[in-house]
Amino acid sequence: MRETGNSETRGTSELRVEPGIADLAEAADRLFYAMRRSRSATVGQSAGGLSMSQMALLAVLAEDAEGAGLPVSRLAANAEISVPTATRMLQQLEGKNVVTRRRAPHDERQVLVRLTEEGAERLATMRAELRARQYAALSQFAPQERHELAAQLHRLAGIIGETVPGAAGPAAAEG
Repeated sequence: MRETGNSETRGTSELRVEPGIADLAEAADRLFYAMRRSRSATVGQSAGGLSMSQMALLAVLAEDAEGAGLPVSRLAANAEISVPTATRMLQQLEGKNVVTRRRAPHDERQVLVRLTEEGAERLATMRAELRARQYAALSQFAPQERHELAAQLHRLAGIIGETVPGAAGPAAAEG
């Protein structure tokens, strides 16, 4: 898919790029912002009442529903936020009966967090509403287009993931 030919110059930094790269970058930006607007609209209308930041923080907890809970540091790392920010968010979510927090029995310095039943229901509601909006948009593509688009998006996510310093290749693009 790589285009060849004369380089084009764009921007004030005199960055030289291959033909079509600037258009592709602009399309990727438009996709990112359109998805962000769509998610924000869904969050604003949702009965789940969780923000995108809260959903990111809680996502890993849904996978640990039967566990003893997860440390705040792991939740913060997964959501790519600082531990103090995660702590403030979790305190708010605890006040809304979305999570419970308790000291770890093996280490009193560590706080373990679990989703409540209500929190799990809210998270599931939000995820279902977001997925329904995605499916409605993606259903506009023919089956072959969906297959091709999915392959290209997975490839792009892997390439972008490889450019992140300290990332562990394609797996880093998934998170």
